Amino acid sequence: MMSFLLYEGKVAVALLVFYLFYRFLLRKETFHRFNRIVLVGTAVLSFTLPLCIITIRKPVPDMPEVYAGPVEVADVAAGPLETAPLPWWHTALTIIYFAGAAFILVRLLVSIFSILRIVRNGEKSYDEDGCRVVVTEKDVEPFSWMRYIVMSRKDWEGPHAAILAHERAHIRYGHSAELLLVDVFSSLQWFNPAIWMLRSDLQELHEFEADDAVLRSGVNLRSYQYLLIKKAVGKSGYSVANSFNHSILKNRIKMMSKTKSPLRKGLRALYLLPLLCLGLVLQSKTVYVPEDSESGSAAITGLMPDGSGTLIILRQPWGDEKEITLEEYNQLDEGKIRSLELLKEAAARDKYGEKAANGVIVITLKMPQELNEIVVIRYDDDDGPVPFQLANPDKMPSFQGGDMNDFSRWLNRQITVPKSCRHSGTMKIKFTVDTNGNVRDVTIAESVCEELDALMLDIVSKSPKWEPARVADGSPVSQTLTIPVKFVVR
Repeated sequence: MMSFLLYEGKVAVALLVFYLFYRFLLRKETFHRFNRIVLVGTAVLSFTLPLCIITIRKPVPDMPEVYAGPVEVADVAAGPLETAPLPWWHTALTIIYFAGAAFILVRLLVSIFSILRIVRNGEKSYDEDGCRVVVTEKDVEPFSWMRYIVMSRKDWEGPHAAILAHERAHIRYGHSAELLLVDVFSSLQWFNPAIWMLRSDLQELHEFEADDAVLRSGVNLRSYQYLLIKKAVGKSGYSVANSFNHSILKNRIKMMSKTKSPLRKGLRALYLLPLLCLGLVLQSKTVYVPEDSESGSAAITGLMPDGSGTLIILRQPWGDEKEITLEEYNQLDEGKIRSLELLKEAAARDKYGEKAANGVIVITLKMPQELNEIVVIRYDDDDGPVPFQLANPDKMPSFQGGDMNDFSRWLNRQITVPKSCRHSGTMKIKFTVDTNGNVRDVTIAESVCEELDALMLDIVSKSPKWEPARVADGSPVSQTLTIPVKFVVR
């Protein structure tokens, strides 16, 4: 969960930087549609940029191998990894964040449901442009949402041509969809003032653009401004909607009379390019790999010449980590190492604390499927199992919508080896995923010891449902799987 909060922190920083540049360079210009694109684009970019990580692979040439002998590393750990308890502030921060996000989302849903209730109960009239005008007996100010224009009976029976033109412009330009998207972003960034300022500016741009559309349709400027002033005393009360009246009346009237900005000022939006490049550079990371391979084990002595003082972290394919010694690293099977990542100075201390002051080497292991350690055999109800013959269904069984990696990860979290058991070895577990996705006929094809056999039989028998294998026509078929599980005593 901390990784998600860290991601949200990066989003907040990116959003704040992008918005401040917009506010100082573009906000006062009359490029209403262009500014809308910039605002919505920067919001989307802020949420996307932290996910774009450039990996720089550097070879470690001519380094002697550090290998002590063939010791197998378990794909499924022989016991639960010991992790430090989470500090209280971590839990408190998580609760506060999700409570705030839930509150904003609930408020958004209440606003939407209130609008839908008015639409459902109001009198509907279809406008010539495909907009649905809803006349309500409630005393509400005119507003639009998606394809609907809501007006009170009083406004509908009076002069309403300018009001309809204004709200039709909101619908034509898709303003409601933009507000809805930014509202979802706001729920995730509710603690960030930049997202609320961005939303306010976006809503202001919507009004500027709709006002401009009304004036271009031939409505008299003075009479339209008088209409706005007359309606200034009311509010729609629905934050997700585009209301004919908003509290930005003064800015709207000033913008109507403002001289159009020269097109060259739109080039200021190019500020996004250096900011984007800077963000990508800050997000980049270095991974050391062998000179003659794109992945695998590199000589760790090349990363810490003195062999001491550097923290070594072993990372499982599914993300679990533990600290190991140089001697333990020397016992790893190099064929099972995907990459080595070197973290230095602030990056190392931020993630692993002061014990990482001299740097951290993160050793990431390969996924089980990359090691070709999952054997699939065909199962025939009449003739019995045909050992070690590859099946050929159109779709293999999948564990909870995932694959064998997900099942391996699930197994790893279930296994707690008894402390009295000191046996090492490779066990082969055979089981059938039937046409309903249930696991049955669990047997031990190759044993390690009675304790581990009983443990694995019990765990695999309680496996959640799978998605069954299917042949070309989509029909489910039973499939027998044989999976090796390696146990290593350390």
